[in-house]
Amino acid sequence: MKVAEVIAKNLKELQDEFNLNQTEMGEIIGVTRQTFAKYLDGERVMDSGKLYKLTRYFDKEIDFFLSKKSKREKVSFMFRADDPENNFDDKLKNKIAEKFKLYHEIIELSDDPVKDYLPEEYKLKIEGNKLNEKEKTAIEKIAEKQRRYMGVDDALNINVFTLFEENNINVIAQEIKNANLDAVSAYSEDKGAYIFINDSRDIPEERKIFSAVHELGHLILHRDQYSKDINELKYANTRMKDIREKAADHFAMSFLVPANVLKNYDYYFDGYIDLDLIIEKKKEFGVSAKSLIMTLNKYGYINGKILGALFKKLKEAGYDKKKPEPRDNIRKNEKLFALVRKLVVKEEITINKAAEVLNISVLEMRKLAKKWKNYEYRTA
Repeated sequence: MKVAEVIAKNLKELQDEFNLNQTEMGEIIGVTRQTFAKYLDGERVMDSGKLYKLTRYFDKEIDFFLSKKSKREKVSFMFRADDPENNFDDKLKNKIAEKFKLYHEIIELSDDPVKDYLPEEYKLKIEGNKLNEKEKTAIEKIAEKQRRYMGVDDALNINVFTLFEENNINVIAQEIKNANLDAVSAYSEDKGAYIFINDSRDIPEERKIFSAVHELGHLILHRDQYSKDINELKYANTRMKDIREKAADHFAMSFLVPANVLKNYDYYFDGYIDLDLIIEKKKEFGVSAKSLIMTLNKYGYINGKILGALFKKLKEAGYDKKKPEPRDNIRKNEKLFALVRKLVVKEEITINKAAEVLNISVLEMRKLAKKWKNYEYRTA
C-alpha cells in the first residue's frame, strides 16, 4: 500500500471517529474541501506539517497516520456528563476515553489484583421536581454505607482522590482547557469505574473534591444514564436532568459532611453561627463554605433566613467568585504515578508510553526514570 493510501485510510478513520465532514477537516489544516478530498482519496500525499497539525488537534501520535494496521478501537466506556450540549463533545469524549484506556493498560500490566471494579448500584425511584425527605434519607444512607465500605466512617477532611483509588475507583486529574467542565465519569464492565477531574488552577480544590464525589454519586445512582453515544447523553427532559443533579449533589454533601460526624460539632453550631465560624470550620470538614452552610441548613442547625443571610455575606465579601481561604493543592494521581514508576523501574514500559500516560514531556519522563532507577530509590 502506498504512503498516500495509508494516510488516506487513517484520515477516513479519524473523520468517522469525530463525525466531521471534508470541509471541517480541511479547515483544521488550512486547505479547501477539494484539496482535502484528494488526500482522502489517496491522490496526494499529505505533508508532515499538515499531519502534525492533525496530531495536535486530535491528540494523536504521528504513527496513527502512518500505520497500515487500523488502531481505532471503539469507545468501550459508558459516559455521563452534566451538560453535554455545552461542555462535552465527541472530541473531548474520545480524548478522555483515551486517557482512561491508557490508565487501564497500566493496571493490566501491573500486579494490581483488581482490574474491573464497579461500585454497588442503587436504583432509586425519584418523583417530583425536588427530593422529598424519604428520598434524601435513602441517599444519605447510601452515602453513609459507601463511607463505611471505604473505611472512613468518622473521618473528616479526607483526600477523596486517594481514597477512591484505594477503593478501586480510578481517578485521573489533569488540566483541560474547558472552563465549563469540572468532571466527568465513565465505566466499562471489563475496565471498571473512572472519574476525570479538570485539574485547572482556576478551579478551587474544594470544587474538585465535590465534583469527584458528585460523579461517584452518579456512578452509584444513575448508571443506567451512561451511554457510548454522545447524542444519547443530551437530556430530553429538563426535570429529569435537574432532579438527578440534585440527587448527586445530595450524595456528595452527605458523603463529605455526614450527619453522625456533624453531631460532634453541636457545641459549635448551637445558638450562634456567623461567616467567620463557617470559614474556620469548613477547613476541618474539607469542603467549601457554601457546602457547609447548605449542610447546616439541611440538618436544621440554621433556618432559611440565616442561610440567606450567610449567602449574602459570602457575596458581599466577594466569595461568590472566589473561595474564602482556599485549600492548598491536593496530591492527585498517586496510584497511577506509583504504578507507572514500578513499571518503568522494571523496564516493562517504554519512556514514551510512561510520558503519555502521565501527560508529561518525554524529557521530564527521562529525568524521572533516571531518578527512579537509582539504587537509592529501589526497594526490591
